Amino acid sequence: MRLHALDTGAREGTRAPALVIPGMGESAEEYEWLLDVLGDRRVVAVDVRGRGRSDAPASGYRWEDHYGDVAAVVSELAVDHPVVVAFSRGSSYGLGYALSAPAAVRGLVIGDYGARHVGLPPEMADRQLASVLRGVPMSERMPEHAVRGVVEESVEVPLWGRLGELECPVLVIRGGRRGGLVNEEVAAQWQAALPGVELALLAEAGHDLWSYDREAYLAVLLPFLERVDRAVPQP
Repeated sequence: MRLHALDTGAREGTRAPALVIPGMGESAEEYEWLLDVLGDRRVVAVDVRGRGRSDAPASGYRWEDHYGDVAAVVSELAVDHPVVVAFSRGSSYGLGYALSAPAAVRGLVIGDYGARHVGLPPEMADRQLASVLRGVPMSERMPEHAVRGVVEESVEVPLWGRLGELECPVLVIRGGRRGGLVNEEVAAQWQAALPGVELALLAEAGHDLWSYDREAYLAVLLPFLERVDRAVPQP
């Protein structure tokens, strides 16, 4: 199976590379703006299976398959100890990768999601196919069989009890408006399960954290990346 990723290439210096994992139905190309903003560091944006320009197999859409795609891209492109920057369902793939190789991840950014891989009810497939994201119908973003595969092969995987296995700083960015998934209750779960977690609220964003106000998103993301950079050992 072929996987597609955007890669800005290696950069000199000690800045940690960023590994971007889009959400459900998103493609790596939708994050080209972020690659431009982070031009002083290497950035790799991944199309996991069934998304973007990656292959969409007939089956194989489990949680393990998706974070396995992330691991394959990291290995093939030799991405050295990245900061994982994920959004929505991509956050569970980022968590899966970080938990499978905790020493290989320098930082983790969770985009409005809990510490779980969500098991989806069967009716979610039709709801997803009827949805529209940033003006583009989901039916044009992903093949129908891939959407149905993601839903049918999903199994609830709670990860709250495993957060202590992480060896890196974690930032959770959440939206303050209707539609945000990390409400006050979920934010409290993050704090209880991972006392060192950083929580950032974008008051004017919903679940879609950056489409309407990229500057607010960057005002939270960039300082976190700088803090991770300062923690990187000098060569």
